[in-house]
Amino acid sequence: MKVERYDSSGAKRGTVELDAQIAPAEFSRSLIHEVIRAELSNRRQGTHKTKGRSEVSGGGKKPWRQKGTGSARQGSIRAPQWRGGGIVFGPRPHKYQIRVPEKVRKAGLRAIIGSKAAAGGIRVVEDLKVDGFRTRAIHEVLEKMGLIPHGSIAFVVDSDEAALKRSLGNIPYVRFIHARRPTAPELYYSTFVVVTESALGALKEVLAAPKRGVA
Repeated sequence: MKVERYDSSGAKRGTVELDAQIAPAEFSRSLIHEVIRAELSNRRQGTHKTKGRSEVSGGGKKPWRQKGTGSARQGSIRAPQWRGGGIVFGPRPHKYQIRVPEKVRKAGLRAIIGSKAAAGGIRVVEDLKVDGFRTRAIHEVLEKMGLIPHGSIAFVVDSDEAALKRSLGNIPYVRFIHARRPTAPELYYSTFVVVTESALGALKEVLAAPKRGVA
């Protein structure tokens, strides 16, 4: 599958063929849904909690006698119907983890890249050579590529350089993604996916499907 290729200044330099191992022409939408749902669920901490009537402080004394007041009988001012009372069926701490086999996760990521390539949402760019990785310089490169201001951008690089990560992070609609740690939601929900040439090679290593007969 062919995608547009750009140099480090943002000028178009023809096209490049994406390996079918990372951008298959045929892909499963249900597989994409599965890996995104699992990853978003696994990010949840599950530490939410509300207090029931037995956990709210106070309310030990009966607010008024049982009969003769003309009011409804009440046993505690911390019952759920009272302001400041306990919560009925409120959230409790629990785990949201969904286990997905690594082979399925990689297949889902390949399906996401394939769907993006089919929709014309992937660009390949030479490794950036910007002095000090200034945010303005990177913004100009993306603008010259015609990606700004037409949507969000997932920028995939094979580098942990702090200056590059910080510069990309300064642009609110750009998401920094390491090629060896790709994340499904960021790739799928971004309008464009920009991959550097070195990151393209790293993605091939990380997402390549195992050959048949090889464990």
